[in-house]
Amino acid sequence: MPLRIGISARLLHDPPVGLGLPQKRLQFLESSMAHWIMAHRAIPLMVPFLDESSHLSVNRVPAADLVHLLDGLVLQGGIDICPEAYGQTPRDPAWAGDAIRDRYELELLRAFIEAGKPVLGVCRGAQLINVHFGGSLIQDIPSMWRGAIVHQDTHRYDRLIHEVRFEPGSWLARFYGEQTQATHRVTSIHHQCVDRLGEGLVVEAVSPADGIIEAIRHRDAHFVLGLQWHPEFHLSPDEETQGLLDSGPVMQGFLDAARVRAEQHRIVKYQPSRAPS
Repeated sequence: MPLRIGISARLLHDPPVGLGLPQKRLQFLESSMAHWIMAHRAIPLMVPFLDESSHLSVNRVPAADLVHLLDGLVLQGGIDICPEAYGQTPRDPAWAGDAIRDRYELELLRAFIEAGKPVLGVCRGAQLINVHFGGSLIQDIPSMWRGAIVHQDTHRYDRLIHEVRFEPGSWLARFYGEQTQATHRVTSIHHQCVDRLGEGLVVEAVSPADGIIEAIRHRDAHFVLGLQWHPEFHLSPDEETQGLLDSGPVMQGFLDAARVRAEQHRIVKYQPSRAPS
């Protein structure tokens, strides 16, 4: 059976009238993320959000049951994390984030970690991992990080590229078979970033130009890795993406961890009981 990978949903609370669904919250995934997973012969499945204010929520499927059906979790990018989630208040109303999505994804993340199943966070997903483990975020890189390069450009968006460097001994260095302090070009789009590291987390990669953390992982969990850049945007075969870091080894490392965990679960589940002597 192909691996079944859950993807947390992006939420659109107030869709434009032109979409034909006014006053209806939409849930969606960005197609590049699904394509990245499918390119490795795994099945991406969006995990729906059940409106916490709905009367239907009393009959919702427990998160543990969802985790049981899936082999791993990918946390998508998207809107800012609400500063209240890490004990702060927004410095600007535009950075208030989405507390509803935070609660939904943090519950999913917690359930997968408790089950020992792999988690891969991308952009916002990496920041959410840090917050889950008690870390904090820089709310706005341009105004709060002296000497920062441009990490967000709404006009260039997925064509905004800068370099990252893997830390020695990191998982990323192992995935890519790297023996040196080489730098790699990535698509990284964010105005917030990791500030104080969460408990048990270690730095996997940084931006060498300004020292901003670009990847983290949990040192004790089976597989909990967060990337500030967007590997799924590296799949386009156009001229601008030539020379970007290959997205394959990261996804393969994640799926290998999922496969190992699934096999362990299968062995335990189907362990024959011994006949009484």
